[in-house]
Amino acid sequence: MRESVEEAVHHAVVAVAAAAVVALAVALFLLWRNKRVARAGGGAGAGGGGGGGDGDGGAIAVAVAPLPVVPLADVERATDGFHPSRVIGQGRHFTVYAAAPGLAAKRMRPHLVLGEPGGRRFPAALRSLAVPPHPNLAGIVGLSEGPGERVLIVERASAGSVGLDALLYHGGTDAPLLPWPERAAVAAGAARGLAHLHAHGVVHGRVRPRNVLVDAAAAARGPCGVRVSDYGLSTFLHSDDGDGDDHGRLDARAENDVYMFGAVLLHLLTGRQWDGGRLAHWALPLIRASPPALAEVLDERAGKPADKAESRLLARTARVALACVANDGRSRPRMAEVSAILDDVEAAYRRRGRSPEHDVDGGEERFSGCLLAPSRSAHRSETLLRLPV
Repeated sequence: MRESVEEAVHHAVVAVAAAAVVALAVALFLLWRNKRVARAGGGAGAGGGGGGGDGDGGAIAVAVAPLPVVPLADVERATDGFHPSRVIGQGRHFTVYAAAPGLAAKRMRPHLVLGEPGGRRFPAALRSLAVPPHPNLAGIVGLSEGPGERVLIVERASAGSVGLDALLYHGGTDAPLLPWPERAAVAAGAARGLAHLHAHGVVHGRVRPRNVLVDAAAAARGPCGVRVSDYGLSTFLHSDDGDGDDHGRLDARAENDVYMFGAVLLHLLTGRQWDGGRLAHWALPLIRASPPALAEVLDERAGKPADKAESRLLARTARVALACVANDGRSRPRMAEVSAILDDVEAAYRRRGRSPEHDVDGGEERFSGCLLAPSRSAHRSETLLRLPV
């Protein structure tokens, strides 16, 4: 009898010890997984230093809510049945239609929708791309699906906006070529938009000049002239654009957004196309040189630096590009850090461009109020539910 009691006690102790070991193992696994997710998805912490990002330090905020689903019939009414007169843009994957005021409908090409049995559906990852409004972001504000139809509802950039690639490379555009002060504004605005995405746990995945929308006239006046578009679509679209400007097949991680943003900075500095990475192989050794061979790197069409002070601003931007395209993702800066530096460069250019009597706050730059004001689509859910008939 005594032996059976001792055996029962022994089994109980062993069971309790085993349960404790399992609980400890589960706790350690969950801790490891959370740290891994934080590193992979949010290497660019909050954009607090970037002039508009939310969050604090390296924290990643949860998306505000899933994107609302808009009835396809409402989208069709808002676009006059996707009438050709409503088309405001064409791309490899989407045709863009003017919809409700301040909004556009990006209709996916039929061959992409019907390319798989039963047609593609928007994945859960795409439905979770809702982030708070930001002046440097052409936000995705809703989705719409139907038989053979997949539509994104997005905020519209200003009427004069074109892709950065058109400003830098396409001579046929009516927009003027960007001088250095406007290029500084474009770099800072795009960095703020990306830092805002990262601050809310969203990775862009397709950072490239064509996805940086620029209204050159507005960019010269304030931060509202630059908007980052087409974020998060790497979860859904995997084909190459076929335009020779692809920055490589990179995973959708924050550090890879930083890499591709560094490539955009090289576009802005040199005026040259990526060309399969040859741009980086050519420019980076010149930037690393001591002293840097900056004169060989800079786009002559934007003009020579006016003085040593402007040369230092351009050299600082070049060093940021160099840090962003570092081979080791762990050594790249966060987008919040990149945004803070480029904000300083933009502010210095704005101080250079105005007379001393217009300085405020002891010479510190005060950005346009649009950076702090609510977006035009702050009540976007109500807007989407009442599309015009």
